[in-house]
Amino acid sequence: MAGVAVAAYLTWIHFDPGALVCGLGDCQTVQASEFATIGPVPVALLGLGMYVVILACSIVALRRPELQMPMVSVAFAIALSGTVYAAYLTWLEVAVIGAICQWCVVSAIVTLLLTLVLGAAVWRLLGGPLDHDAETGPLAAASLRGGSGQKGTTGAKR
Repeated sequence: MAGVAVAAYLTWIHFDPGALVCGLGDCQTVQASEFATIGPVPVALLGLGMYVVILACSIVALRRPELQMPMVSVAFAIALSGTVYAAYLTWLEVAVIGAICQWCVVSAIVTLLLTLVLGAAVWRLLGGPLDHDAETGPLAAASLRGGSGQKGTTGAKR
């Protein structure tokens, strides 16, 4: 929801620059740069679309457990792509535009955090252990049995 809010605000100020509030950096320079749009489409609108799709995937994953893996995987792929693009945009701000937009940085951080959380969720859904307990998850159990990935009879009863 934080990403939706920030991206919606950035989209709004694209169409109403007078609404821009920037306490840190030079948001106006970034928002007025040639990199603020791709053709006629504001980059902020693309970010808003990304956040809305991730939110929709998350809602579907919560409401429809049988679709959890594909929805979380799609959300992770989109967030990862967004993180790569946000890194590129941040580089442009620093190296090319010479100005930083606080809202763009907040969006980049939110996207990175989403990528990490969704990556951990995919890992968990694939059966990977997220803690140091070797008895959690089928992949950990398979590695204890020699990595066969098949259920064996040599492990301890649970």
